[in-house]
Amino acid sequence: MSDVSTPTKRQQFVWVKDKAGNEFVCPVDVLKKPTEMSEEELKNCVEDATSPQPFAGG
Repeated sequence: MSDVSTPTKRQQFVWVKDKAGNEFVCPVDVLKKPTEMSEEELKNCVEDATSPQPFAGG
C-alpha cells in the first residue's frame, strides 16, 4: 500500500485581480476585502507575476 492519503474535501480556488492589475490565485474560503486582510492571511495567496508559468512562456 502507498502512504498517499485521500483528500477529505476538494478546495476551490479563484483568480483575483487587484487595482494595480496583479492577479492572484486564492482559496475561496479566505476571500474578503483586501483592506481587511492581515499579512498572515495574504501569505495564503499566490501572486501570479512571481510564479513561473511554464505553458505561458514563463
